[in-house]
Amino acid sequence: MSATLIAALAGGLAPATAASAAPAAPTATTGPGTAAAPAPDMDGVTAALNSAMANGAPGAMARFTGPEGVRTRMAGVRDRVSGEAMDTRARFRIGSVSKTFSSVVLLQLVDEGRLELDAPVNRYLPGLLPDDRITVRHLLTHRSGLADYTEAMFAKTVPGFEAVRNRVFTYQELVDLSLAEPRTTEPGVAYKYSNANFVVVGMLIEKATGTPVAKQYERRIIKPLQLRHTSYVHPETQIKGRHVRGYLHPDEEGAPLVDSTEQTASWAQSAGAVISDPADLNTFTTALMRGSLLSPRMLDAMTTVTPTDATQTRFYGLGLRRYDLSCGTQVYGHTGTVQGYYTYAFATRDGRRALSAMANTSNRGAANTALGGSLEAAFCGKKTAPAASSTKTRRTLSTLPAEADLPERR
Repeated sequence: MSATLIAALAGGLAPATAASAAPAAPTATTGPGTAAAPAPDMDGVTAALNSAMANGAPGAMARFTGPEGVRTRMAGVRDRVSGEAMDTRARFRIGSVSKTFSSVVLLQLVDEGRLELDAPVNRYLPGLLPDDRITVRHLLTHRSGLADYTEAMFAKTVPGFEAVRNRVFTYQELVDLSLAEPRTTEPGVAYKYSNANFVVVGMLIEKATGTPVAKQYERRIIKPLQLRHTSYVHPETQIKGRHVRGYLHPDEEGAPLVDSTEQTASWAQSAGAVISDPADLNTFTTALMRGSLLSPRMLDAMTTVTPTDATQTRFYGLGLRRYDLSCGTQVYGHTGTVQGYYTYAFATRDGRRALSAMANTSNRGAANTALGGSLEAAFCGKKTAPAASSTKTRRTLSTLPAEADLPERR
């Protein structure tokens, strides 16, 4: 293995410290001439987890890695029936964090000369799309204009889910669902998040390699990083081993939660069907940011971002989000939503610090927003009281509604 990969593994697989460990003095720096990074505010992380629970999640957890070691926090239960406590060693569905996995594979293929970022998709998949102007880059940046088929599929949250829970789709069927809807924008004009983009990314990967996406995840990411609890089991419905059960909120207030753990996740596939755990997600994001998975050229391309909204705090690159936190720290990664699970998996650009957080519910936007507060606490540390003369305020992730990776009806 390369020295950088060994370093990434060492940073991501360090043994976890107890949840009650006292924060160490900050020692990390973000680059030459910069101030030391603040120690993580693990009390603040706990508060974010508790807030997610107060907003409807049965449980939540977070795992932070940094120069000081590994810190974990857990709240609530991972199984409402058995009452088993949340466990950071348990697997769960990571939803759209899968898009970063897919993007890494595709960008490796670009480096190998098998695909070109600015080539039309139809060069590789003739006749698939109705517009030859849609490029590979447009897919990765959500600027293709392809409609998100999940809007219609989950217009009614629980009935929509139950209709596809055990269904196995082909990629072509999902693309056809998207093409049946009007396109949202001209190619390259504007950001519009769509799961259809990464369905086509999966098709490109399989066309270029002649093998299933699962094989490419395994060969290019899972085995090199020794992600022992990460898998892509589509269309199997079970999560093997110790895992967190997911609970979907119905649209109707007061209706009982739906256990959504077992499903094919075939409606998502290369857009959102990966299963992982907090330690593996930390390893993945730190290895990615340290350059262990991509060449410098491809990593630069991936981390070149444009705004997703008008707040100037949230951006998107190539299958990668960037969030600018209130303390000035920039973190890269992805959010994830799949029925029953919200996930955040982010790291600093130097790969020295990373956080993965999960709440076992969905269709409850307030819980998603609350969970996002764990990023501010982990990467910015304890908040200091603003000066009395200061009137300028900055919106933070904990005050902005979370970005939706799947339609949210509540």
